[in-house]
Amino acid sequence: MPSRTINNLGAESSRKRHHRGEDDESEEPVRPRSHLNGESVSALAFSHTSGSASFFIYNVLILTQRKRARLSDVRDETRANNPDDEAEYQGAASPDTPPRTQYELMRDNGFEHLRTEAADDQKATQRLRMRPNRLGENVVAENGILEQVICINFMCHTRLNCELGPLLNFVVGENGSGKSAVLTAITLCLGGKASSTNRGGSLKSFIKEGEDKAILTVKIKNQGPDAYQHDIYGDSITVERWFNKTGGSGFNLKTATGSIHSKKKEEVDQIVEYYALQVDNPLNVLSQDNARQFLNASSKAQKYKFFIEGVQLQQLDNDYKLTAEYVSQIDTKIPDQEQKIELLKVQRANAERLLETLEGERSLRDKINTMRLKLAWSRVDTCEKRLAQKEANLAEISTKLISAEEKFGLKSRALEQADQEVETTKAKLERAKEEEPELQAKVEEAKAHKEAMVADLMKVQAEEREAHQNWKAMTDQVKDFERKIAQEERSLREAHGGLQTLKMKERDEARARVQELEQKIDDNKQLIPRIKSQMSDSARALNPIKERVTKKQEEIHNLKKEIEKTQAQIGVPLAAYHKNMPRLLKAIDGDKRFQQKPIGPLGTVVHLHKPEWGAILESYFGNNLNGFVVFSKADMNVLADLMRRCDIDSNRNPIFVGQRNALNLAGKEPDADFDTILRVLKIDNQAVRDTLVINHAIEQVLLIHKRTTAQSVMMDGTAPPRNVKRCITFHDSKNEGLSIEMKPSGISTSPVRIGTQPKRLKTESASQMAFLKESLSKLESELQALRVEYKRVQDENSHHKTALAKAEKEGAVLAQQLRETELELAEIEVALDEWDGSDARLQSLREQLAQALEQKAHHGQQVTGLIVAKDQKNVLAEEAYKALKAQKLQLKDCEASVNKAEEKAKSAEAHRHIVLREKLDSEDAYKQLKAEQKEAEESIGREKDRIAEREAEAIQVCPERVHLLDGETEKSVNTQYFALRARYDKMTSRRQLNEQEVIEQAEKVRKKYDEAVNGLNSMVESSERLKHSLSLRLDKWRKFQRYISAQSRVNFIYLLSERGYRGRLLLDHKRRLLDVHVEPDHTEKRASGRSTKTLSGGEKSFSSICMLLAIWEAMGSPLRCLDEFDVFMDNVNRAVSQNMLVAAARRSVNRQYIFITPNAIDPKIIAEKDVKLIRLVDPRQQRLTSMQTIP
Repeated sequence: MPSRTINNLGAESSRKRHHRGEDDESEEPVRPRSHLNGESVSALAFSHTSGSASFFIYNVLILTQRKRARLSDVRDETRANNPDDEAEYQGAASPDTPPRTQYELMRDNGFEHLRTEAADDQKATQRLRMRPNRLGENVVAENGILEQVICINFMCHTRLNCELGPLLNFVVGENGSGKSAVLTAITLCLGGKASSTNRGGSLKSFIKEGEDKAILTVKIKNQGPDAYQHDIYGDSITVERWFNKTGGSGFNLKTATGSIHSKKKEEVDQIVEYYALQVDNPLNVLSQDNARQFLNASSKAQKYKFFIEGVQLQQLDNDYKLTAEYVSQIDTKIPDQEQKIELLKVQRANAERLLETLEGERSLRDKINTMRLKLAWSRVDTCEKRLAQKEANLAEISTKLISAEEKFGLKSRALEQADQEVETTKAKLERAKEEEPELQAKVEEAKAHKEAMVADLMKVQAEEREAHQNWKAMTDQVKDFERKIAQEERSLREAHGGLQTLKMKERDEARARVQELEQKIDDNKQLIPRIKSQMSDSARALNPIKERVTKKQEEIHNLKKEIEKTQAQIGVPLAAYHKNMPRLLKAIDGDKRFQQKPIGPLGTVVHLHKPEWGAILESYFGNNLNGFVVFSKADMNVLADLMRRCDIDSNRNPIFVGQRNALNLAGKEPDADFDTILRVLKIDNQAVRDTLVINHAIEQVLLIHKRTTAQSVMMDGTAPPRNVKRCITFHDSKNEGLSIEMKPSGISTSPVRIGTQPKRLKTESASQMAFLKESLSKLESELQALRVEYKRVQDENSHHKTALAKAEKEGAVLAQQLRETELELAEIEVALDEWDGSDARLQSLREQLAQALEQKAHHGQQVTGLIVAKDQKNVLAEEAYKALKAQKLQLKDCEASVNKAEEKAKSAEAHRHIVLREKLDSEDAYKQLKAEQKEAEESIGREKDRIAEREAEAIQVCPERVHLLDGETEKSVNTQYFALRARYDKMTSRRQLNEQEVIEQAEKVRKKYDEAVNGLNSMVESSERLKHSLSLRLDKWRKFQRYISAQSRVNFIYLLSERGYRGRLLLDHKRRLLDVHVEPDHTEKRASGRSTKTLSGGEKSFSSICMLLAIWEAMGSPLRCLDEFDVFMDNVNRAVSQNMLVAAARRSVNRQYIFITPNAIDPKIIAEKDVKLIRLVDPRQQRLTSMQTIP
């Protein structure tokens, strides 16, 4: 591919050589790249250094580069944000102001290279004249040019697609059609900053109004041998950039097939750098605003700024300044390195002195080795003596073992006798207990008979008192009648009077009313007892229901407390046990006296499959679930001691001595159809299972839910089922269990009380809670039913009370009415009696007296009979009392017999426990001796093995046995050895390092010293070489500045001559100014020309186009973009400018040009095959056209 600049200073040749891995160091001119990165700066150091020095300089430069910001970027950004700093920038570059830094003095070198301006212009003119005048056919670049630009929701465009030609592109269209949007999209999509486009301060300002996201796509040609990673991207690289309103932004690098290869901006920057596209170069992509400023309104300083940035002089200057700073940092580190060398020199001397002390230790080390040989064989001698002692101990243990075996046999037989005694006493106790319920029933029967007799006696006494009162009343009545008769006889003399007929009628009516009232009163009297009886019945029914409600409430309360306790115990496995149980378990784990760790509490290793039996089994097992199982008396004593220390009562937490051999339950369990306690439990430990089998017979206790079924199983038939001793079931109405037990005398039942203790049997938390909640729901339903029944009976009782009150009130009213009517009748009869005569009344009184005397006699006889009956009842009550007393004495005797039998049973059981413990102790002693015998035999075997090992170890140390002298032992030899060793260690401890460490430290210090010296030499050498390399680079930079200035001046004059203009390009590098003088009038004789301010708009724009083309000739990028270059030109200047741009573009082979103008293009230019015309239409007109075409 041809070079991209006419002076062969472009980036392409260097880039391609770098791609091929060629060396371009020797005579390469200064490269006008976008900037000199850290790798390029490091190349300056590597070009003149090697080895460790090169590595050191490279690290210094990279570290410094990371810490420092790019000066050019900072300064440019500052100027962009602060336009007022331009005046200060110009003032600082005035001729009277000297350079500010040492670097600038070295860079400018007094501007000696610019003093031959005329000669440089003459050489540039000669090169220009040697250029062929005839333009050849243009050549399309194989890579590095743009093929397509797509904008979606960008600026005012929904979708803008611009396909570019490979050479010359003229983008035309009216304002708002998207011409400038194409250049803006190229800049942003290829990694340029939003501020560099002069169209917006941030990416989100470019998003079309009403949209949330914009997407830009630029397709880059990627063909030929110099293609960028062609094996990955193919013939074209698609760069896509998206950004949204929320500030999000990102890149997508796509291959020719459309697949995404990378999303990193660094990859985009690498591609742009590879093809030297320079999208941030203000003269490479000249936007609309920059074009106006550069072509029409820019000052001298601004033109100069455009110039040095466009030809990359400014970027190279910034990179070399950074290199100078790196050199300065190296120079500041040299004194520190020299001071470090002096310190290392002292350390090296100390290390060499320490090496000399090692020689004195070697003789002592030889003595230690000699003593070590004797020590090795002394251990063999010690082991042989220890073996003889162990063999003697084994013989003694064997003798004791024979005696222990005999004792164990005796204790086993004694235990069998104790078991028989326990069974005998238990049978006697059961028989005694069987008589107790019968006697209790007899006592209750005698008590009831005695109470009945007493009640009869009280009844007769009451009847006697009532009869005596009646006799006394009749006696008083007789006396009253006798008094009345006497009075009546005295009144016989009185006379009678008048209205007898009327009074008789009134008497008859009064008698009728009396009879009616008496009938009502009789009816009322019969009603009241009936109501009282009903009320009494309801009251008697109310109390049991109330008791059942209260009991059911207590059951619900207890069950709720149990649910709360169960919930609280979840995750706290020891909450149901003594508060000090965790402390006890911790003590057990830490105590080393146990021969075998105890197992317990038993409840922690017992799992319950069926939670409904939990409460009954908790009560059935009692405190035994708190207990522990041990396997020897010694362990039992240790555990008891730990319990005392932890303040735990051994009675409530019993200790069981378990059996090491498992019980064989084959053939000893009921049929598989029955549930037993053992079958509803899962016991993790065999010893715990056997303990519960021995103490509770859990393998032969049935569990049946229904009481009737349990009674049928146990009582139907001649005997209970096979291998069944007891059956536990639920009580019908009570919150307790029922135990049905098979005894020698028959079947007996007893309650199984359910306590409120915490649950110790382990269950699945979910199933246990479900069972408890189901039970609670059932109890609450039963309580509700009881409350409904209680309310019904209570309402019935209230109704009876109301009826009774009503009947009593009605009876009182009727009695009052009867008394009033009787009084009225008595008054009428008195009046009639007065009329009928006194004889009738007297006769009546005498008749009443006779009746009273008769009743008096009757009541007297009744009193006599009741007194006789009372005496008889007294005799019967006394006999009943004596019978009750006799039954109580028999019951007391029975209870005494039961207590005595219980004492004997307890005594037998205690004796059995003692015998069992003695048997276990003898068994433990036998097993202990057996274990000691085995341990002794094993110890002898180990000792023999140890002797063999010691001999083997001693042989490895010294093949021939070294015998000890008389009086020498392993201990004395060991003491001598360690004494020598202590002396040796004391000598070595003074140096605080071992021999190898001393040698290594000395070598390390020498190495550090040598490395520090070499590092200092390398730093000095690297600094000098970097300074030399920087001097050469700055010399090339000055040559490039001189060359590019002359080339630009001559090209400007040549381009002006295309229209017959004259002029000059005035470059003042000292003051950093660029000015243009043009004389458009060929008749004017002034050689200097006029200032551009005096030119017309078209002349000024044409002159600026000439200056831009002159600068473009010196730039190495494959892309040239110019926006609205001819807006202020007339038709003549526009046509000439267009032709000049086309001609210049065709001379720059392998370049792609994008010219944007709102004006028409000469048809002759459009007709050329290397020119592509791209017309854009205002999107608003597109919408209007679409609207007009709608029918």
